[in-house]
Amino acid sequence: MFADYEKIVLRTLTSGVLSPDQLGDIVENGTFVSYEYTGWGYFFSVSHSNLPSDRVTCSQPIVIGSVNGIECGFVVFIENGELTLECYTSGSGDIAVTEDFRTRNVQINVEPQN
Repeated sequence: MFADYEKIVLRTLTSGVLSPDQLGDIVENGTFVSYEYTGWGYFFSVSHSNLPSDRVTCSQPIVIGSVNGIECGFVVFIENGELTLECYTSGSGDIAVTEDFRTRNVQINVEPQN
């Protein structure tokens, strides 16, 4: 369900919010809710009984994805038993995240925290 690079992003951004075991269970056994391509990125959502109901936004550290001149950033939203991964266009070139982005070999870099 999740691309390999998305698993790295989720592990990085949800550290301290979800345990590795919780995240592994969610990644392997979550139920697909929705996928929306926006033209500049996408939202990918799953549900799982181990997800909290209170809203949590996970945006630190800054995680950057890149492939073929496209740069993107990520945010994870958790609320009401659902996890949503947002991927959005970023970088100086402003080349939009393409509709087939999830199938590409995206390289992940984590920005050092100050």
